[in-house]
Amino acid sequence: MIQGITNREEALQVINQACHCTDEDQEWKKKCQELFPNVITVTTSKKVRDVTNKALMMVDGEADATQHTNQLSDLTLPIMDKVNILLNDNKFEELEEVKPDNRENQNDHIYFKVTRDILGLYFHCLQNQNLPPETLTMPVSEMVMKLKPNYTLTFLDMAWSGRRGKLYIWVNPNTTEARQFVDLCTGQRGSSFLNTQLTRVWNKGKAGECVFGGNYDSGVNKMLSSDGYCDDEWRVMFMSHTDKSGEFIINTKGKSPIFGINIGFVYMGHTVLKKAAQLSDITQVTVVDCGVKVDV
Repeated sequence: MIQGITNREEALQVINQACHCTDEDQEWKKKCQELFPNVITVTTSKKVRDVTNKALMMVDGEADATQHTNQLSDLTLPIMDKVNILLNDNKFEELEEVKPDNRENQNDHIYFKVTRDILGLYFHCLQNQNLPPETLTMPVSEMVMKLKPNYTLTFLDMAWSGRRGKLYIWVNPNTTEARQFVDLCTGQRGSSFLNTQLTRVWNKGKAGECVFGGNYDSGVNKMLSSDGYCDDEWRVMFMSHTDKSGEFIINTKGKSPIFGINIGFVYMGHTVLKKAAQLSDITQVTVVDCGVKVDV
């Protein structure tokens, strides 16, 4: 539409239309401000930014547009003032979570990628990555504070042979093993489930079937030993037989006699795991993404 602007009136119409498109985002911005009060900058989508900046330049001249950009770079400007300047679209793709680098021998910063949908915010596993331009950042402690004290909703995004599906697991973080599982979903202690494979299926196709996953070679902090088991269907158990254990077990067909520490249950994605269990080689299934979900 911007290519068709020929006068001041049309430019103002473009601005009015852009403002109209952001009405639904106003409540979202308010929620973000309440959820993350220490955020120091706001990112807007390139498409909306380009349209509004070009229209403003036609109305007020290039000097005013430059002043508009300078205002956004002022770190002392309150966040809501910046929100009033910027026009955000519904995508929220460039939000990142910054974590202080606790790996001193690495130069790169470690970030959570953050996305959202109608269900809430998703904090993806910490990774070394270059920070995109004009990215919104905040301390990792703010994410941790938003996790529910009784249950944390984790996710494992699995892929194999061109297929992909997400498994949601409610985890009770009140035990050492459960906290270990959450840490492996977020990567907060260095190791994570990212790029690991499902390892085997026990009692495949029969009553008591269960799927194993989470093995890796790097190891994590030593876990407390614990005895016991949970045999309910779709319960998730964590193994603590070694100090490098990141292995989890999910019961997929009724009760299972496999020993492990109960840490939670599958909330959504049952079909994904059932299809994975039917594969001739379950090690084809890779965890391509993982993390935690936060309600807003």
